[in-house]
Amino acid sequence: MKSKMLSNVFTLMMLTAVMSSCEKMTLSESAQSENGEKGNVVLRVTQFEQTPFDAQTRAEVGSVCTRLCFHIYGEDGIRVKYVNQKLDESNFGTASFSLEKGKYILVVVGHSASSNPSFSANEKVSISGSNLGDTFWCCKEFEVGSDDVELSLALKRIVSLLRFIPTDEKPKDMNQVIFSYKGSKGSFNGLTGYGSTNTSQTVTLDVEPDAEQYEFYMIPSSDEDQLDIKMNTYYIESDGRIHNLTEKEISQVPVKRNCVTICRGSLFDGTSSSQSVFITISVDADWDENIDVTF
Repeated sequence: MKSKMLSNVFTLMMLTAVMSSCEKMTLSESAQSENGEKGNVVLRVTQFEQTPFDAQTRAEVGSVCTRLCFHIYGEDGIRVKYVNQKLDESNFGTASFSLEKGKYILVVVGHSASSNPSFSANEKVSISGSNLGDTFWCCKEFEVGSDDVELSLALKRIVSLLRFIPTDEKPKDMNQVIFSYKGSKGSFNGLTGYGSTNTSQTVTLDVEPDAEQYEFYMIPSSDEDQLDIKMNTYYIESDGRIHNLTEKEISQVPVKRNCVTICRGSLFDGTSSSQSVFITISVDADWDENIDVTF
């Protein structure tokens, strides 16, 4: 993120962010939400990396995400303008701002959660909700001078998808599974796109009787991230009574941005497992090569 065009303060902020330091990206109470049609800066989402199309139309953007968040920061790290869009807005995928001359940094998040992310003062972006969906991001430096600025934006997928495929028979009455791990779920560094927390997380999935696999998204903290995952299964009666069924621990599960990690093995035998086989295969053109774990 080095740029000779940035001031020493801004350059220091960017360099330390890449090195996962604690440099502040401060929110300003005076930051304005703006989405005018005649601004001197036009931002347009034109591509989602690792998807089978360039996002040339609103419909194509909407097939990837239902919300887009454009947040602009000055060279002092203070947010100056932002706009959050929903799919039903006519200009979804394009944002226009009126900005003074100067140097800026842009953070864009594309997602389908029920509410917009929070942008806190330590560069952390947090998407709330019980389960995270497919999530895309970009961070870009730009400068406003005498001429208008138009930026075409390519967003990167920053999530890993974990898919669990049992090779043994599941409990007859099982209708809920809860995955627990320590890491990042929906929180990430807005300047790097990597997970920014290492705390206890839970993902609760309701299970249909004919379900053959269970999966959830999370945001890795690095390309070498590994998770220790606990899987608990339950039978929840109609009156809310809970019956514990099985517990499984799987250690050292590799996760990587834009990759599917497939965990295949005995999920309901009540034992603890470390990965015994690690191979990569390519079966989905929309994602990078899968990570296949057998235990």
